[in-house]
Amino acid sequence: MNNQVSRILRVREVCARTGLCRVTIHTLRRNNDFPEPLKLSPGAVGWLEHEINDWIARRASERSAA
Repeated sequence: MNNQVSRILRVREVCARTGLCRVTIHTLRRNNDFPEPLKLSPGAVGWLEHEINDWIARRASERSAA
């Protein structure tokens, strides 16, 4: 496991950072094209900040490679 310290982002902040809506994030997750969230409680999930940053960086590099 990565020892990198990371904040936990809730869905609203993930949407703001990625420019995606909740439905798109869940669709990408089902297609294994977005990081899986952590279950924080029975009704709450969150994403590790560094995993979201890595996902954004990968998308940007795919654009550069095309």
